[in-house]
Amino acid sequence: MMKKWILTTLSLALILVFTDKRDQLFASQATGDGIQWLSYEEGRMQGEAQHKKVFLVFLADWCQYCHKMNKETFQDPTVIAYVNQNFIPISVDLDKEQDIGNKYQVRGLPTTFFLSEKGQRIANRPGFISSDDMLNLLKYYDTDSYQSMSYTDFLKKKK
Repeated sequence: MMKKWILTTLSLALILVFTDKRDQLFASQATGDGIQWLSYEEGRMQGEAQHKKVFLVFLADWCQYCHKMNKETFQDPTVIAYVNQNFIPISVDLDKEQDIGNKYQVRGLPTTFFLSEKGQRIANRPGFISSDDMLNLLKYYDTDSYQSMSYTDFLKKKK
């Protein structure tokens, strides 16, 4: 009898632990932790519908600098908040969607594009981008400063 009680108690405890972890995972996804990446098609449609610029990033599983950007830049709370509030973020796995990479003539990874509300290319930047540099770039394109000054002048003015 005591053995059955112990097994039942242990089973219930394990169920509660795993349920709690699962609920925490779903709660973090629901509350918007992290950049809310969209597929290319969905993001492009939302960009036009919401009249927001698009933040488009090309990545691949084998790319070390892509992993570095995911772990560092895209985990920075300031970058996350700025992207989610001001852009429609799209992540494209170049290995799975080569046709989209060809459309944008992606030659190296990671590569980041900024697109207008209508999907026109504003600019792109290849390679790893630190969180500080990314935040500056996001602000430069979001505020339309690129239309009236160079990026260097924008950084000088910011100080």
